[in-house]
Amino acid sequence: MPPTIVLLIIAVLVTIVLAHGYRTLTALLVLRSLPSDTDMPSSIVDGETVALTGELTVEEPVETASAAVEDADRPVGAYLWQSRFSDNTNSDLTIEDWGWERQHWHTFASGIEWGRFGVDAGSQTVRIDPSWLRTALDAERLAELEIGGVNKHDRLSVYLWDSWYTYLRDRIEHRSFQRFAGYVQRHNDEIDLDRYLLEARPLLEGDEVSISGEIHVEQGEPVLRGTDDVPLLLSDNGFDEHRRWLKRRALQKGAFITGLLVVAVSLWFEFYIPLGILVVGWLLYWAYHFVQDAGIFLEWIRS
Repeated sequence: MPPTIVLLIIAVLVTIVLAHGYRTLTALLVLRSLPSDTDMPSSIVDGETVALTGELTVEEPVETASAAVEDADRPVGAYLWQSRFSDNTNSDLTIEDWGWERQHWHTFASGIEWGRFGVDAGSQTVRIDPSWLRTALDAERLAELEIGGVNKHDRLSVYLWDSWYTYLRDRIEHRSFQRFAGYVQRHNDEIDLDRYLLEARPLLEGDEVSISGEIHVEQGEPVLRGTDDVPLLLSDNGFDEHRRWLKRRALQKGAFITGLLVVAVSLWFEFYIPLGILVVGWLLYWAYHFVQDAGIFLEWIRS
């Protein structure tokens, strides 16, 4: 029987394996649900699973569009977002002073905001209702988000921003939460919103999107949404590119899980070389990022 400290390390490794294993399993289930880019319906039928690719149409833009997307030349139908705080302890250093790209950011909430929008299906427009994404991942509404106080980054949580259901890569925005001062809540009046970052992946009118879900006809209007049996899948790069990304991520996680299992099993048999390799690899990774951060900081000091 290995020593107690080794058993604790094994328990930690197994916990990480289980968490990432579940995440990999969900990726495979989404992969199975993904249609191909050639799967187009011949007709829109109530209750049927449908995959559509077409241009986004916007009837009513999302309320916070101007704050999330600067100088948008077209209406914004929806955007995926994540809110982040920096590990910078200097309370006077804002995003404008330091720059968002020069800081380490930690996500503490994520969600999706939308207006009234749809996809041009050729003969008609199908409205998109993405509310299932918010429900399935327990995502927050931006209007209910509280900035400041105790913001926690839970490494085992899956934020909507990182979920397998969406693959939005065409455009990303980085905005100070100062732009959302009229929409979000502060923990107290002393909270400086300019120290918090919102990243957004928007969908604008005219963007080509691929989306699949279940059709519901409401008062003669077809609406595409997700259900417990039929997830809503959304991509701005086509289903095939979404599939390739999922396969890569599943393989990466599979390799990571396999490596941790090898270390855990070797520890059970009191063989410590794999653990040593893991520790050395982690130290090299940490040292690399420390050098990178030091270089960025020195560059900022010189400038």
